[in-house]
Amino acid sequence: MIELRAALMDTNDPAVMPINLAELSNLVARLDENDAWHGFWRSGASSNQFWLPTRPAGGPATYVVILPLDKLLELRAEAVLRLWRALVGRSMGRLAHDLPQQTRDRHILMLRAFDGRAAGASYRKLAEVLLRFEGRKADWENDPRKNQVRRLVADGRYYVRGGYRDLLRYPIRLSER
Repeated sequence: MIELRAALMDTNDPAVMPINLAELSNLVARLDENDAWHGFWRSGASSNQFWLPTRPAGGPATYVVILPLDKLLELRAEAVLRLWRALVGRSMGRLAHDLPQQTRDRHILMLRAFDGRAAGASYRKLAEVLLRFEGRKADWENDPRKNQVRRLVADGRYYVRGGYRDLLRYPIRLSER
């Protein structure tokens, strides 16, 4: 969520961009008990959330963005850029923090392995289905896919039990396992 504050700006400055927040199309806004204003605005493929500590101005106004200097600054700055692009009618652009395809594929395997294990499948059966293991019991004992499928299940368990929040902040890692 982006924090906005009304600001006094020189109206002769060509860089000033007055905005009438209350008149944005597809805006859902609400006041809380302290008169803080929460807005959710969908513009094309972009969804933006912002917050003002007071009601917005009764017409066009200029705003500043408050960004805390914390570990999530990079993600917050990207969200501000998405909001600004939507306000000026530009495309959303490429997201800098998309998961690489290999990481996505691994997360899919993790969840499938976790679900299979929860349904009662053995590690060997999971390896046969997910990792294409073919072999006898003796082959299974020395195959690296034995440990790989166990790691997939353990990692899936981590994400199901709350670790999925890490995906929202990718590539920034706040929690240590």
